[in-house]
Amino acid sequence: MTEKHALQVLIEVTARGIKENYEVDVRTVGELKGRMNELELEMSKKENMENKDGCLAFARKELNRLTDSTILRSKEAWKKYEALKQDCETQAFESAQLDELWMWCKKAEQLAADLLCYSLGALPN
Repeated sequence: MTEKHALQVLIEVTARGIKENYEVDVRTVGELKGRMNELELEMSKKENMENKDGCLAFARKELNRLTDSTILRSKEAWKKYEALKQDCETQAFESAQLDELWMWCKKAEQLAADLLCYSLGALPN
């Protein structure tokens, strides 16, 4: 296997990993938001509020943990992208998959930013 081929495989594997993390995070956000919305609706009906309030606080903590891990993974994704981009430049190698990797890094970054904005907007007054 040539160095360029190995680099190509590494770019593809990295892009796939970032894509898979992104898809898991999006599903998890959807599940947490669905659970939170359901709990808030039940609480508005004043049904067993103490238990629901604890569950809602737990869901918010889970969302905050997800936000933190998403931010860290986004930062790591960009580091990997920059290293692979540098390797490509060093080897005078052009890879279309590098553009795909950039796109997944950008999506992960946007998800992290959206989650951070939501978390900051949900802070108690």
